[in-house]
Amino acid sequence: MRISYALAVHDDATRVESGVGRLMERLGPFPGSEVILVENGSSDASLPVAREVAARLATDEVAVRVETVPQGLGNAFRRGLRMARGDLVVMCGVDLPFGFTDLDQWLALKSPPSLVLGSKSHPRSRLGVSTGRRVMSLGFRVARRLILGIAAGDTQGSLLIAGSLAHRIEPRLRCKDYLVTTEIVAWAIHLGVRPLELPVVYPGSTSSSTVRPVRDTVGMLVGMLALRGRLRRVAPGERSLTPSEQIR
Repeated sequence: MRISYALAVHDDATRVESGVGRLMERLGPFPGSEVILVENGSSDASLPVAREVAARLATDEVAVRVETVPQGLGNAFRRGLRMARGDLVVMCGVDLPFGFTDLDQWLALKSPPSLVLGSKSHPRSRLGVSTGRRVMSLGFRVARRLILGIAAGDTQGSLLIAGSLAHRIEPRLRCKDYLVTTEIVAWAIHLGVRPLELPVVYPGSTSSSTVRPVRDTVGMLVGMLALRGRLRRVAPGERSLTPSEQIR
């Protein structure tokens, strides 16, 4: 099995080498795997550092590829999905916020679904986040359920998605910001996938937060309403998942 890690890189010059180094060691047993670094609008040396690290650490067994896009998590993840060649695509930040607690549990599943969520809201997750962030997460959870009908507790953790399903969803994606992971989950559900949430270990971010509560809350609500409209415009015949889009 080939695994693609699609990593968003933004002002992460000091974290790129550590993240890629850990991945090269972890993906060694899976020849043909790859690490995709998508820099998006950094104000530091993230892009040249990513290119240097890729050139130095890539091997014949595990490739490291670098791309750059305009600023935005959605821009980064959309490009990463487009580039990914693996049977499984893992989407997260270059700092690997959950370590490999999500991947290790996925590998232990006998028959994983086409979409698995590394979920901070899972009751067995171990977290190091502030009360304020927990309250915001709860608010987004309620909004997702009311506006999009998504029951999953956390759509903003890591995503582990079958490569074939990822390539079917990617052309439909429009979000340029943090809503992109929710958009991916929404389209997967629309296509008949039932995501599985797994617990994670999350000690908390080591970087300063770029979240602005008022602006981002309004943006998320507007984005969810627009996404609901796009989902409703899909022809009924396009909604079913084909057998080939399941990981065997």
